[in-house]
Amino acid sequence: MDDMDNDILFEFESYEEFQRERLKLNAESTLKLWYSLPSNLTNIDNKLIRQQTLKQQKKRLRNLKFFAIYSMFLKKTFLKNRIRSKGFQLWNKTFNIPSLNDPCLYQIYQSLGRITNQFLNKGKEYDSKISYQELYKAGRTVWFMIAFQIQLNLPLILTDSIFGYNMLYPYTDDFIDSNQVSKETKMEFKKIFHDKLLHGQSTYNSNAHFHEKQSNVNHLNIEAYADKLEKIFDMVKFIENDWKRDEKNRGVYMSLATIHESQMKSILQHAKIEDGYQPTMILIEQISAEKGGASLIAAAFLIEGQLTRAKMAYLEYLGFAFQLLDDLQDFHEDMKNNHRTIFTQTFLDGKTLDEPTGRLIQYCYSSPAFKIFSDDQHTISDSKNQCTLAHYVRISMMMFAIILILEAASQLKKYYSKQFYQDLSTLSPIPFDQLKTISVEEKIWAVVQNQWF
Repeated sequence: MDDMDNDILFEFESYEEFQRERLKLNAESTLKLWYSLPSNLTNIDNKLIRQQTLKQQKKRLRNLKFFAIYSMFLKKTFLKNRIRSKGFQLWNKTFNIPSLNDPCLYQIYQSLGRITNQFLNKGKEYDSKISYQELYKAGRTVWFMIAFQIQLNLPLILTDSIFGYNMLYPYTDDFIDSNQVSKETKMEFKKIFHDKLLHGQSTYNSNAHFHEKQSNVNHLNIEAYADKLEKIFDMVKFIENDWKRDEKNRGVYMSLATIHESQMKSILQHAKIEDGYQPTMILIEQISAEKGGASLIAAAFLIEGQLTRAKMAYLEYLGFAFQLLDDLQDFHEDMKNNHRTIFTQTFLDGKTLDEPTGRLIQYCYSSPAFKIFSDDQHTISDSKNQCTLAHYVRISMMMFAIILILEAASQLKKYYSKQFYQDLSTLSPIPFDQLKTISVEEKIWAVVQNQWF
């Protein structure tokens, strides 16, 4: 992308224009880079990459365990500030992230804990039948959206639109992935929901505020699924509480329509053995890139309202990485459900997972992951290394994603060559056999939710 275009807003009169230009940007920012990258781990050009000996990994694991023990006992004593500082130092060293002002990080840590619990409580208040695991899965993107608030120097709060968006797609996934829902019903839902996202209901009132009273969808022809659809439509109402449907905010609703369209397109990734249908790798790659990018673009629109082309390109890039991370984590489940991803298709083609995993790590260490934007300077910076808070957050997100990739790969040993698995193990901050049992994401979630230090 030309640097002169970086601060140009990505906005269009019609959804068709928005979608067409968005898909062009997606291809430029994701698959073009993906195809150009090597699939090995020996020549990654990034100073943040760090190979570890087993001795170094064991030492770091001991330090982490020791900190976990004494922080729980001493966090309410006069040593609490020192413990907090040590905690953030360990985070930075473990993930190889530049240092930043400790008090600032602690405020963010506290805010994340508060918002996490608000999200869980609001979810249970709205839907008493939803499980903690479903809320945990729904809440993963909440942290990304809070990270976006940080980068924009906005107040860190759980808005109705953050809640609605993060609850929306577990509900739609549940509907779309259900074997009890016919293909015809799903297609009818696709049209109805697409129109609702773009244009709202005919009864839309810009002055109304949704107060969690479940919608009535009995007027639709798919009332047999009313309970599922009520929840889906309610989440849109939560979004409408924050973003009125007007000309200024049309990009918000176009972005929601494009993630829905990408989600529906992902049905094509389901192989149908009985019909002889098998998606091609090219189609799988295209859908993965489009869906991943769309999910983060919609999330960012719900924070900022408008996005520049540069930020759109970054989110397309990042979304593809996150999508592939999800696919690697869900490898066994996808195999069981005949869902074709880059990883399952590679295995079914008779190959190891060396190539796509190596390319994914190369992709995550590529320069777009660490892009600096013009408005980064609105956030505080470290006096020693001049790293802004916005840039620190972006580096943290990607380095954390890389750890999750390594964790997922560590649990799939038999699908890799012996040499590649050994090479992977040297990138882990702790011993690989420990990483595969630790449940990193759930541990971090618990630490933040319960404010363990």
